[in-house]
Amino acid sequence: MAGYRALAAVGRSVVALLDRRFAERIPVGRRPEAVLAGPLDFEKVDTPGAVIRHPAVSVYCYRLSIDKETRPGWSAVAARDGVPRLPLRMHLMVAAWDQYVEAELEWSGLAAQVLESDSILTGPLLDPTGDWEAGDMIQLVADELAMDSLSEAFQAFTTEYRLCLPYLARVIRIEGPAQGASGQVATVAAGVSEVRR
Repeated sequence: MAGYRALAAVGRSVVALLDRRFAERIPVGRRPEAVLAGPLDFEKVDTPGAVIRHPAVSVYCYRLSIDKETRPGWSAVAARDGVPRLPLRMHLMVAAWDQYVEAELEWSGLAAQVLESDSILTGPLLDPTGDWEAGDMIQLVADELAMDSLSEAFQAFTTEYRLCLPYLARVIRIEGPAQGASGQVATVAAGVSEVRR
């Protein structure tokens, strides 16, 4: 079962995939490093101790949502076996960072190429901290993100707007512990007579 650490494991899995493919496609020379980043990391780019250092490709989870397509089915399964399951989607922003615009566009293209080529994470591509079951898989697909929503996301940061690729990681099924089996319930009715006048 995927436990509570599954979301972080998916983030680490995406970063590891990008780093592995970057090294394969650019074995020598300057290449970006993939990093899992948060809003505060955008404010400290290329400073001492920064998570994002040029050249880099950041993966930022800006939203979590419930997967409405699969939730009814998992709720039905949970009703039978007593194991609660919550199917989630991670909304990701993938952005390139470099001193030069041309390089940022190259790194963005490289990241898009990798995510489209390896759009299914399963088996050894999934970070083991997620407590995955055999057969678990996460699909990476391009996300639909309106320009207004993207602008709103960047208004929350102190950094300037960045060109980014919106991606969706689905379906991350987090399972809870099995609920205690409830015993049989019996209804006992006492004889009640109706009084008529």
